[in-house]
This record gives sequence, C-alpha cells and structure tokens, in this order.
Amino acid sequence: MATFSLTYPKLFNKMANLPIVNEHNETVCLLQKVERSTVGKVLNTALLIATQDSLPQRYETCTTQGKPLFQVQSTLFPKGVSHQLTLPDGSMLPIQRKTVQLLESSYSFTMDGLVFRFEKDFTSTAYLYCNDEKIASACFVENGLVREGIVYKLLQSDDTLFVALLASLYQTLFVGSN
Repeated sequence: MATFSLTYPKLFNKMANLPIVNEHNETVCLLQKVERSTVGKVLNTALLIATQDSLPQRYETCTTQGKPLFQVQSTLFPKGVSHQLTLPDGSMLPIQRKTVQLLESSYSFTMDGLVFRFEKDFTSTAYLYCNDEKIASACFVENGLVREGIVYKLLQSDDTLFVALLASLYQTLFVGSN
C-alpha cells in the first residue's frame, strides 16, 4: 500500500498548484483549481444572483512540469451523465452518476475496458474501485474542526497516475461540492 498526501496551506484565497507528496515527501503531482472562462464567470454571477447557488468548480491534476493529467468537470448532459473526465491524452469520458442511498451518489466510468466506480461512505472516506475491486481511498486529515489536508491511499499499486485520478475525482465530486 502506498500513501500520498495533500496539505492545505495556512493562508490561501485560491487553490493554485497544491503538491501531492509521497511518503518520502517527494512531489508526485499537483492539484489545482481551473479558473472559469469569461462566459463561465458571467453565467456563475447570474446563477448566484438568481438562485444564490454557483456552478461547480473544475479541478485538475498535472505533473510537476505542468503537463495536464486528469480533469473532472460537470456537464449539463441528460440521462445521468453528470461529469466528464479528461484524460492525459485529451480524450474525454462520460461519468455516470447514480444515487445509491437517499443523498449519496456513486460515480462510474469505463477507461481502457476497465469499469471504475467512485463513492463515499458515511465516514466521508471515498473509495475508487476497478472492476468492483477496491484499489484506492481518499479522506480528510482533520485537527478538531480544521481540515488540514487529504490522504490518498493506493491499495493495489503505487502508480502515481492513480493518485492523480483519485485526487481529481475526490476534489471535484466530494470536496468541491461541499
């Protein structure tokens, strides 16, 4: 099992290049919030005024050299496609959302013939499954009432691409939506 972590800085007004580090404190990738386009900012402002709600944020992971890895963004597609995943090669995969309990959601997508599922349990720990086998988890690190960061655990591998995928999914689907 490999463990990785992200620590929130003490003071910040936007998420810009937060490092995800391994057990040896070496940066393996970066997590960042993707700024909205001008049109997105206008739509978000209109939505805030009309409904006091905002559009979901987009987050991406990238290499330490700045090359994009994974990005998850919400969509307006009907029939259960709530998000899409952008892969390192620029291709996009639909993410299906399914309600599993009264308010809980499960997200699934197929990549390279493998079926991935991502869901959060009652402890706020999120799990990533590949073909129904649990392969990774993510959860907050808290000190009292203060969230200090996130711990990512790979249960079957130490491939840093899984960490980047897990971080993008967790931040967009569960953290960014809170």
